Amino acid sequence: SILQHAKDFKEYHRSVAGKIQKLSKAVATWHANTEREQKKETERIEKERMRRLMAEDEEGYRKLIDQKKDRRLAYLLQQTDEYVANLTNLVWE
Repeated sequence: SILQHAKDFKEYHRSVAGKIQKLSKAVATWHANTEREQKKETERIEKERMRRLMAEDEEGYRKLIDQKKDRRLAYLLQQTDEYVANLTNLVWE
């Protein structure tokens, strides 16, 4: 009886350890997949932004920058617009 209890005790804890190991592996795999998908999405958006820039689709490019909330690029585009407007005014004068 005591030997059977010891055997059952060991088997129970071995199975629990196996379940914990499987669960931790599943969680690690999920995190790796999620990170990979996020990286792919970021690269896709960056490629789309560059494609629109190369195609001179200014409106689409600005929309992508607004979606990305890239303040630095938005600021540079605003400065460029102001500079072009200023040059246009100087040419008209």
